[in-house]
Amino acid sequence: MADTDSRDGILICGAYGLGNAGDEAILSAILREVRTVAPESEITVLSRDPAETAARNGVKALYMFDLPGMHRVLSRTRLYINGGGSLIQDATSRRSLWYYLYTLHAAKRHGCRVLMYGCGIGPVRHRGDRTLTRRILNHCADTITLRESDSLRELEALRVNKPEIILSADPALTLTAAPEAEVDAVLERAGIPPRGRYLCLALRRWKGYDKKAAIFGAAARYAWETYGLTPVFTAIEKRQDPSAHRPAAQSLDGVPHYFLDDAGDTGTIIGALSRMEVIVSLRLHALIFAAGQGIPLVGVVYDPKVSAFLRYLGEDLFTDLDTLTEPALCSLLDRAVSRAGHPEAQARMVERLRAMEGRNMDAVRRLWER
Repeated sequence: MADTDSRDGILICGAYGLGNAGDEAILSAILREVRTVAPESEITVLSRDPAETAARNGVKALYMFDLPGMHRVLSRTRLYINGGGSLIQDATSRRSLWYYLYTLHAAKRHGCRVLMYGCGIGPVRHRGDRTLTRRILNHCADTITLRESDSLRELEALRVNKPEIILSADPALTLTAAPEAEVDAVLERAGIPPRGRYLCLALRRWKGYDKKAAIFGAAARYAWETYGLTPVFTAIEKRQDPSAHRPAAQSLDGVPHYFLDDAGDTGTIIGALSRMEVIVSLRLHALIFAAGQGIPLVGVVYDPKVSAFLRYLGEDLFTDLDTLTEPALCSLLDRAVSRAGHPEAQARMVERLRAMEGRNMDAVRRLWER
């Protein structure tokens, strides 16, 4: 096992190359901060679509399940970064959890310094998974930075106490919108007038969604008839989200509405969301982007990570997908619209979280230079 001082290079692993704008935003933010700390070092990213990841980000990329290749890179790498996002959880997939834990173990076994970056932790529900997670994180992670306080409580419940643990914020909060002309072009390509008054709906399929889809359509009609807001169904995961938007829009006969199935890269997505007056979202990163732009938001919670972020932000306008009703969603819309003219409180909270997000880069620098 080589001393890390004789090594160079950084390997980053996360849910990349899947077409999810939230995960790609996390990668963009991590790369920006890593390049500030280690501008001359080679960066490799594990991705489901390495060619696309390499072209988009100007990095080397490796197919995430190319395990021999991963081990070769780890054998010469100084710093391994796992994150961000909710990778350490078994609600979506136990196999996914096992994969990310395996990479942490492999990185430590190869002698890398190991950073879990801007992470959400949990839920980890199966007893065996909780035991495995505790062992791997305690023995393999040097530092864990967390994007919200619920994840800190989850680590405490798991009895993870050996790594340095730092409460920070989601790295995507630091990203900014693309230039106005680029945002205009994305909207015009979808047939959307760039300067309208809009309600954004960022939806996704999840267990029980089909039974609730009509409620989003009813709320969209309510927003149009009550406030003159034109619904825009906006895909954050462009390969999957359009299939959630069409059934929600079925009841909108007579109501103008648009589909933004491909809003481009992270900057143009953030720019498009900045044109909305209110955002209703099941997608966590639509809420993060909206918060970063000071847009009033309504969260519909399908996963604890959504409510965890909103509570951390100090937001109270959210409800569970399982118990969603039309009156409840319309009431939340009323409250969000009333806040559109008073963005000061949200802006102060976002600035606080952006300052906390700097702890992620501080952790990178300490591990890199140690």
